[in-house]
Amino acid sequence: MAAYEKNMITCVEFGTHMIRALHGARDKAGNPVVLGIGQVPSEGAVCKGEIVDSRAAASAMARALDDADKSAGIVCERRSAYSIINGACVSSRQGEGKVMIYDEDHKVRRSHINEAVNNAQSLSLPPDQVYLNSFDSFFILDSRRRVQNPEGQTAARLDALLHIFSAHRNAVDSIRSIMRELGFEEKIHCVFSAVASAYGVLQDEEKHAGVLLIDMGAGVTDYIVIQGDGVLMSGVLPIGTDHIANDLSIGLELSVDQCRKFLIDPALARKIASGEPFIEVSGSVHGTKRRIPVGSFERIMDLRLRETFSILRERLDPRTCAPQTEKGIVFCGGGALIPSVRKVLGEDMRMPVRTGMPFGVSGAMTGLENPCRFAALLGLLKYVVASETDSGGDGIGKFGDALEGLGESFVKKVKDITKVFKI
Repeated sequence: MAAYEKNMITCVEFGTHMIRALHGARDKAGNPVVLGIGQVPSEGAVCKGEIVDSRAAASAMARALDDADKSAGIVCERRSAYSIINGACVSSRQGEGKVMIYDEDHKVRRSHINEAVNNAQSLSLPPDQVYLNSFDSFFILDSRRRVQNPEGQTAARLDALLHIFSAHRNAVDSIRSIMRELGFEEKIHCVFSAVASAYGVLQDEEKHAGVLLIDMGAGVTDYIVIQGDGVLMSGVLPIGTDHIANDLSIGLELSVDQCRKFLIDPALARKIASGEPFIEVSGSVHGTKRRIPVGSFERIMDLRLRETFSILRERLDPRTCAPQTEKGIVFCGGGALIPSVRKVLGEDMRMPVRTGMPFGVSGAMTGLENPCRFAALLGLLKYVVASETDSGGDGIGKFGDALEGLGESFVKKVKDITKVFKI
């Protein structure tokens, strides 16, 4: 373990139901390794992905970090931290920059690409927003040819399109304030949950050919469309598995906690698959049982899922989204454990669906029940390792510094950065 102490990475997540901390590192080959994980219930400190009680959230994160230390077998030094950020506080927009190519041969060179990217990044934000990350979308040559890598091609004009993420300043400040209170005095970097999940569960072939990633948590559902390793669109729906549990609670006269357990209970999935007519639950009188038709569970879950996916479908518009998502949909998060969710989603979106399971991470993984719930956190570790590797070990730091600007011209902050991260 001592071999990892110099390049320790701490990743955290303030989830609606769980607050998590992860200690990781890079092995000798540069691959991500999990050293320890801790998680504790949020207990109302987080609502729909956003911190609503900073004191309770800080207390929970302190316990999660202690558990991660115990899991790793060492007390990890607290320097920089990397946090998932989610909820309605996150926004995304498309930045577009152009450059005219006056060279005699009209060949697109790296200097032209850098200039177009910088122009695209010059998008101004409202004063209450801060920048998070920026990712390539694609390039256009002469206003008609769309390409992923324009270098060496011939054109009179080059347009760069970037997908830029930002978040509400108060939400970012809340995370940073808590982490500094817990001893992280250097940089605290925030990464949108869907970006982290993409790193966690998407295969290279999917990212290149085109895929829609959906991550359904307890309070929110976020999504991202990736093609050619670039981000085309993204967003957050303020709907999660808690809404389904609440519907079941009202419709079946059960407690919300009971319904949350049923949503991820393999027994319910087996009964639905086998066609069993009833499921037994504890009655209101101690020692008694109720028999509830399995079909009642199915109908309530089906209605809420179809409503959620119809909202998502309206945002994405399958007529334009389908050609960009050759590999269909990858579904992860706690919602991926719901029986029949893949079937409902596939029918509603008319695309193939697979469950997204984290991969490419080794180490202390044995304690992770239902790994798809950890897609964002494990993906964040992969994101940090990939970013540090690409930039000689300090890329996230430099990039995070550049994204500190608030409501200013972005190009002033990133004029010395020539690489925009790809998914």
